[in-house]
Amino acid sequence: MKGRCLVEETEGRELDSFDLIAILGLLKEHALKEIWRRYSPTGAPLARLDFSLNLDHYYVEMTLESLTALALSAKYKASPHLMQALIRRLLCGHRHGLILNKLSAKDIPVDDENHINLSCSVGTEGIDLLVNRYSDAPEYPFRKFGTSRVEQEEQRPLDHYDLVSILYLAQQNLTDHIISHYVPQEVLNGGSEEEKKVQFLSQAGDYAVNFSFQRISNDVPRQVPKRGNVSTATMHQVVRRLYAGHAPELAAKELSDKGIIVTTPEVSQEFTLARILNDNFIEMRFKRM
Repeated sequence: MKGRCLVEETEGRELDSFDLIAILGLLKEHALKEIWRRYSPTGAPLARLDFSLNLDHYYVEMTLESLTALALSAKYKASPHLMQALIRRLLCGHRHGLILNKLSAKDIPVDDENHINLSCSVGTEGIDLLVNRYSDAPEYPFRKFGTSRVEQEEQRPLDHYDLVSILYLAQQNLTDHIISHYVPQEVLNGGSEEEKKVQFLSQAGDYAVNFSFQRISNDVPRQVPKRGNVSTATMHQVVRRLYAGHAPELAAKELSDKGIIVTTPEVSQEFTLARILNDNFIEMRFKRM
């Protein structure tokens, strides 16, 4: 993409995975003007915008293009949400076969296993996501995993992908789904309601993130950090910034823009975000490694 856009100028960084996922999120909301404002070099609509992402084992290209008419072709059968999920799986290094199986379950054909091409449209805007797997990409290394349904089915430990997924599910008040998929099976089968808690450690850039999710009773008092009581949407923004390796001051600004005063020195070392949502307590403890 020629020239520097508003995000690059104001945040002093190159575009990265945070922005590809942000653009897809804005597309879901039909917020095209905001996409152009942030990511067009002119701040105005262009016929086409190109983005790329170079990962350890993949090269990702994403194109946003104005269509001459509504897209009715079967080519455009993916969705912005599916594209976001694919990018997150690539970032977390999930097994390539698992990624292909997930696409197949969504009835998305993949003719060449090393070249994935997804397309979708919103109105007269089309978006193409092309994922090329490097020929020398190694086999997926075995990593010890737990007994939750997700871990058993996908043969991997819980990670950043699951943290973001749980935040999405919590926003939709899908507590039962979260518990059934992310609580260890032995706890589901024999534990008390208080023990049915999702808790795992993941990594986001230079940070260790201790994540917990638990259903709580209305009559049980729960202390929420006075300066870290944020929406799940803001949690999502902060953890994605840290995962992408953004400077601590950008994460701190993400919070201050929402009226949450967690200072840059605190973000640079250790801080906590929490939320009570639909009788659930969500907490994320960040510690720089």
